[in-house]
Amino acid sequence: MNSETTDLRYIIQKLVSNKNLSKIEIKQSVDLILQGKLSDASIASFLVALTMKGETSEEIYEILQAIKKFAIQITPKINGCLIDNCGTGGDAMRSFNISTAAAIVASAGGAKVAKHGNRSTTGSCGSADFLEHIGFNLDSPPEIVTKSIEENGVGFLYAQMFHPALFHVASARKTIGIRTIFNIIGPLCNPCTNICGQVIGVFKQMLLDTLSKVMQSSDRNEIMIVHSHDGFDELSNTSENDIIWVSNGQTKRIVLHPHDLDLRVARAEELIAINREDSIRDTLQVIYGNADFVKEDIVVLNASAALIVGGITKDFKEGIGIARSAIKDGLASKKLSELIRRCGDLEKLEAAEKKYL
Repeated sequence: MNSETTDLRYIIQKLVSNKNLSKIEIKQSVDLILQGKLSDASIASFLVALTMKGETSEEIYEILQAIKKFAIQITPKINGCLIDNCGTGGDAMRSFNISTAAAIVASAGGAKVAKHGNRSTTGSCGSADFLEHIGFNLDSPPEIVTKSIEENGVGFLYAQMFHPALFHVASARKTIGIRTIFNIIGPLCNPCTNICGQVIGVFKQMLLDTLSKVMQSSDRNEIMIVHSHDGFDELSNTSENDIIWVSNGQTKRIVLHPHDLDLRVARAEELIAINREDSIRDTLQVIYGNADFVKEDIVVLNASAALIVGGITKDFKEGIGIARSAIKDGLASKKLSELIRRCGDLEKLEAAEKKYL
């Protein structure tokens, strides 16, 4: 394959034959995709073939570097550690928007959060879908998002705004309707250049080791890659959780059970949102302190992890306490309101409050 080729048949055939791609093959393939030189059919075939083969850490790393090259990058000026919490999606659990609620709550607890996210491709409501519904302007320019992070401690980086080249894969991903390499890459390609802490949720256990290898060469000081035993792509109060925790170059594995943190073990169906309306309602109710304890528990658990990688605490139990207080004291709802005021339409948020709270 050479740089003039606009046909991925050889690459797709190699993937279907269960063969890994070379660095050059990955780079050239992704460059062609992000430059808009391939048909949706070719892109879809490539994504499915790569998914079926299984992505190696080397392939993920090379695709990540290619995507970063096309990104619009920002560098918010903050004191302390700037963090992100984002899951791969594709876990098919159809939960409400736990990571977005956790990002808001963690920010209210003192963390500086650059939440990276997108619309949902496999679930009912992604972070962008939720925030747009309650008034966030997804077209907020990078300078406005940067200012929100600097002055309010939280901002939302809509993937399609900061990664315009990903427009070329949107149609193919929607048509496929399954998780692809872009679900795996999504949490890794935050366009902030100074992210130093991150919680990454993965939808299957084998990705824990795969992504830990990819992130070993990153500039993140604190990384938690997490997966719940019953399939959530985040920490869950429904089962044991596997965590690979990389702290200043030192890696340790943790198995964390809800009982370890004095949390009641919930049932997965208690966290499911049947449709987008339910997801928006449940997410908003947690942030405003109006949700049942099961939904609040899973959010404060994930907010605790974000507070740890953000340097606010070193302990899950303490982090849970900080997160609960942020909700109870109204700090989380105020944080969300300020985010929408800076980057959207407060009237839409007020309408959502009347409807769902």
